Amino acid sequence: MSSTADRYRRFAREAAPRSRTYAAWAQTIADDEECIALIDTLPVADRQPVLVLTAARFSGLSATGDIRAWLEGEWDAVAQIARKRATQTNDPRRTAPLLAALQGIRGPIALLEVGASAGLGLLVDRYSHVFVGTDGHEHRVDLPDGPSSLELRCSLGEGVPVPVAMPDIVWRAGLDRSPLRLDRPDDERWLRTLIWPEERERAAQLDAAIAIAREHPPHLVAGDAVDGVAALAAHAPHDATLVVWSPAVLVYLAPADRSRFAAAVAELPGHWLSLDGRRVLPDVGEAADALLPGADDDFVLSLDGRPVALVSAHGDVIERWVDGWV
Repeated sequence: MSSTADRYRRFAREAAPRSRTYAAWAQTIADDEECIALIDTLPVADRQPVLVLTAARFSGLSATGDIRAWLEGEWDAVAQIARKRATQTNDPRRTAPLLAALQGIRGPIALLEVGASAGLGLLVDRYSHVFVGTDGHEHRVDLPDGPSSLELRCSLGEGVPVPVAMPDIVWRAGLDRSPLRLDRPDDERWLRTLIWPEERERAAQLDAAIAIAREHPPHLVAGDAVDGVAALAAHAPHDATLVVWSPAVLVYLAPADRSRFAAAVAELPGHWLSLDGRRVLPDVGEAADALLPGADDDFVLSLDGRPVALVSAHGDVIERWVDGWV
């Protein structure tokens, strides 16, 4: 069996707590040489399980369908989608650690998100946030005129500072290689299909976030993360603090491009906030090993290349925070 089979077998184990459907499909693929052979005709970057499974559903496979039969019968359609599309999940829950980190940055803020997808992560100040401490006490951060139609909950670990205020965002823009436009039905359908089967709460959150984005459309620009960030940042107002936000996107760049991106944002004024797996940015990971020891699959929130906190992959838990940062 190829390494692709191992990848799908590992994904099946990891997906089981979130989606029985995806776990079963991935295991079926891993055990079927013909399915693996089909997937191995894709470029390496397009073989990732979430992309292939989402492409299968986007092409018409129902959550109760037979993944083996579908791939064998509809492979041309699935492959075309996988080559064209990307895993642009755009989970609004990741705005919780962004909000927490912005507490320590002087406003007004010019927010630039890299890998923005449909731009839902740019609307952090349009969502209500409820932070739940270890004692169960809830701390709300609402809009100035009251609660939002989307309420996002985030659990805080012992000693994690509680966010208390919305940031003053005066400019915002998103950069993505292929932005998702909510006025294009196929783009919206792709964004919705990226929600895993059985994840009804996430689907409801996405519904609410899309409704808010329709009312407050974010500015999105098509461009490369490395080569486009400086050009877009040049449009930010000079009297605002630039914050470049890159949530769980750098893993999709080659290691050399991650280094180039880090160098590019280091040349910009303001700050760089990133949320990445512990080993995605080696310098951040090495520092996190000392300040926030943990497992290799942890996600680390960093500021200007320095680890700030351990955060769940989708931002709904802030486990630990570096002492004295906020």
